[in-house]
Amino acid sequence: MSALVEPGPDDAQLDVLLRAATTVPDHGTLRPWRFVVISGDERDRFGAALASVALEHQADLPLAAVEKMRSKAFVAPTMVVIVASPVQGNKVPVWEQEASAACTGFALALAAHALGLGAMWKSAPFRSGGDLGELLELTDEEQILGWVNVGTAAPVVNQRAAEIRAARGDVAPADVASRLTDHGLEPVTPADA
Repeated sequence: MSALVEPGPDDAQLDVLLRAATTVPDHGTLRPWRFVVISGDERDRFGAALASVALEHQADLPLAAVEKMRSKAFVAPTMVVIVASPVQGNKVPVWEQEASAACTGFALALAAHALGLGAMWKSAPFRSGGDLGELLELTDEEQILGWVNVGTAAPVVNQRAAEIRAARGDVAPADVASRLTDHGLEPVTPADA
């Protein structure tokens, strides 16, 4: 059973998701990203392209691994592919443009959750090539960063998410953040937060 089931986002929800995705930091207002929405029968074409490019990268890939790659296209009713599309010859470095593109996926997932939908970021071990590049009409400078699966969270997802949150526990700011002081870096304390 898939973790994300029908229904996927309707057209109005999809509009909200895509608009939310474009609110990310974007130095120079370059919009160095674009999106490809895949749903319905088009998932077959996406799955076939994933399997094809997997074989392109590793010709001796076992059939089970090829099928697993193909099946990634069917774990949700809708996928929004995040394409990093850096603007070449600009003062904003490519890495920063790709970071902006990555943020769009996070913003999209947050918006999906705010709408009561389920969303999960997924990826493959390759980001361009062959049938995948052709299907998504990738230019030489573009690559996919992954895709956000969107649908209705199955009960098993909600239970698993709760288990993961419980296992992780709360993250204390002092465990992940420091403050620059005259004496160097010091842990952020609750009084700082």
